[in-house]
Amino acid sequence: MKNNRVFRKDVGQTNLLVKVGKISGRNAVRRSKAMDLVVTYIEKGVVYEEQPDGSKIQIDIVDTKPANITLKKGMILHGK
Repeated sequence: MKNNRVFRKDVGQTNLLVKVGKISGRNAVRRSKAMDLVVTYIEKGVVYEEQPDGSKIQIDIVDTKPANITLKKGMILHGK
């Protein structure tokens, strides 16, 4: 139960970071379109480039594979 209490303290900060990320992403796309730049994004596993005139070009398909990691309590993760 102790872990849930710690997580609940971080929920406000996590929500704030998600909100700020969405706002900054929207602003970046809006400014890129204002400068007539190409905007690249992923929608439903497909990578698109949106041209300044509004046309979309399909670039690639992203393969999503679930991670084969099984975590157990007390494990230590080493990142590289």
